[in-house]
Amino acid sequence: MEKAPPSRQPASWADIPVELAGLVLGRLPAHVDRVRFAAVCPQWRVAARQGNVPPPMPMLLLPDATVYSLPGSKPFHFPACTGYTNACGTGNWLVFSGKDGCFLKDPFTNETVTVPALSRTRFQHVGQDDEFSDEAEHEWLGMGEGKLPDAYKIIFCSPHLIAAIFNYRSELITRIAVCQPGASSWWSVLVNDPQFVDITFHQGKLYALGRGDTLFAVDISVDHSTGNPWVSQIQQVIGGLLCSRMKFLPDVVLILRVSYLVESHCAVLLVRQEIDLRFKAGNRGSIEIPEAERSRFEVYEANFGQSQWTKVTTLGNDQVLFLCQWFCRSVNISHNEIPGDRIFFVDNDERYYSGYGKEASGSCSVYGMRNGEVSTPLPMVSWKPGKAFATWLFP
Repeated sequence: MEKAPPSRQPASWADIPVELAGLVLGRLPAHVDRVRFAAVCPQWRVAARQGNVPPPMPMLLLPDATVYSLPGSKPFHFPACTGYTNACGTGNWLVFSGKDGCFLKDPFTNETVTVPALSRTRFQHVGQDDEFSDEAEHEWLGMGEGKLPDAYKIIFCSPHLIAAIFNYRSELITRIAVCQPGASSWWSVLVNDPQFVDITFHQGKLYALGRGDTLFAVDISVDHSTGNPWVSQIQQVIGGLLCSRMKFLPDVVLILRVSYLVESHCAVLLVRQEIDLRFKAGNRGSIEIPEAERSRFEVYEANFGQSQWTKVTTLGNDQVLFLCQWFCRSVNISHNEIPGDRIFFVDNDERYYSGYGKEASGSCSVYGMRNGEVSTPLPMVSWKPGKAFATWLFP
């Protein structure tokens, strides 16, 4: 009697066909945590992107690489995120510090991209093709580490362009910097820039938000001999909303205004958050731990034809915004998972206010556009600020 040929067992999740992953995983019960499957099964993610199964819910990543999925799950450790120091404003790229600079890594695919060290920055006047000489660059590097910037916003625009906001704390200025993945230097500009607070990449164009919510278009040119990108022009396209960043009230309350840029399908959104901060008694240099309920939001859409911001009262029943200091994203979402027309945000972001005490901790909250109410989707989750902050991941 002829024996049947032995069946081939997949050696790993990577050997499972995408079609089978979509069929099997798409029928998982609702209580099964699909985020864990997304973390280990690349075929699951491909199937989700192809529309074969519902996409997994967003994940909240804490500084210690603990991950929570929404609307609620038991936490688990995501080793591929261990040691991240920053998050990229696009995709699922996380920033890690390397020996000779930094590198970006996608914790789901383990794909990595190197970026130059912050000290490797060349400056150029906007509109001029000639670069500064090596002597000029060396002179700048010799100013000492106190002059080196923080890169508090990095976005992966395309396989040929990475952009960032460099914050020179000692000089109280910010600058736009760009580089090609794997390049040896960043390129920045020597102009009297406004104080940039956010950037986004929309329909092949880089946009920057200045203080006062003024929107700028950042033109990028490419050196054809080297392939290096550089900033050729920064031009205002929409005026600001004429509101100060801070406002003091008589009862010792400080209203802090924080602004975010969000790329949402065919639109660029400006999201403005107002936070009521109360100073500690007898100490105007330190504030009480702010409560999420003291936050309010307004949303505006960039109207490029009329060069103005147009107020938006609803995001739509199928849209949710996710905000944090490094990462902003608009997401299509299912009503069966999370109601739409809401904004998820991270509290106590010390990027915007240094007066938070050491006892302050971060948490996650959600704001309803319809009723203005704030709730807590993960009530028992909090973290202490450190060299890394919490951010969002999207399997």
